[in-house]
Amino acid sequence: MNKINLRPALASMADDQDILYAVVAAFLEEVPSLMNQLDQALATNDRAAAQRASHTLKGNFRILQLQNQQTVWAKIETLAHEGQLAQIPELVPEAKRVSENVLEQLKSVLDSRQM
Repeated sequence: MNKINLRPALASMADDQDILYAVVAAFLEEVPSLMNQLDQALATNDRAAAQRASHTLKGNFRILQLQNQQTVWAKIETLAHEGQLAQIPELVPEAKRVSENVLEQLKSVLDSRQM
C-alpha cells in the first residue's frame, strides 16, 4: 500500500502540528465507527445512512489531503446517492483495506509525533 504524505495536510493547517495531530486523533476515532455505520446501513438497506457515512468518510480523508485514498469512498458515496446499494458491498473490502492501512500509518504518526 502507498505510504501516506501528511505534508499537504500540515500546509493546509498553517503548518500547525498541534492542529494536525488533533485532526489525526479525531480521524483515528471516527473512521472505524463510520465504517461500522456503513456496514449497518447496508445490512438494513438504509440509503440515507449509507450515503451519510460514506460522505463523511470521504471528507475525513480529504481533510488530511489523502485524495488517492478517498477515491473508493467517493465511489461508494455516489452509489449510495444513486440508490445503488447492491453494488456497494463489492467495493467495501477495498475501501476497508485502504482505510486500515491509513489508520495504521496514522497511529504510528501520532505515536511518534513525526511526519
